[in-house]
Amino acid sequence: MNNIVEVAIPEWFENDELVALSTIVDKQDAAVGVLLAGDNLDKQRSYLPVVRVYLITLQNGKYEFAKEVSAFSFNSKEEAVRFTTKFSNYSTIELFVDLFKEQINIAI
Repeated sequence: MNNIVEVAIPEWFENDELVALSTIVDKQDAAVGVLLAGDNLDKQRSYLPVVRVYLITLQNGKYEFAKEVSAFSFNSKEEAVRFTTKFSNYSTIELFVDLFKEQINIAI
């Protein structure tokens, strides 16, 4: 579930030219959530587009970054954005299959 929530964006986030793509708050515990951020979506740097997943926690009425928990590379901006729109609805199996389907196809 995507919610509109206020997140304290740290200076390093803007300095690294990251883009907030989606914020998802836990349905059972509104004190925690994740923020999905795009990195190099327009391929201006020498690496593939990346979606970074940050744990956020509610502190004094505003969500703050706790830590980066994962990062996933994609071949295009479209793939990265599609991933973020599906993120909150993924089952664990679907997540791994979508992320590693190329590796799975090569192994089979």
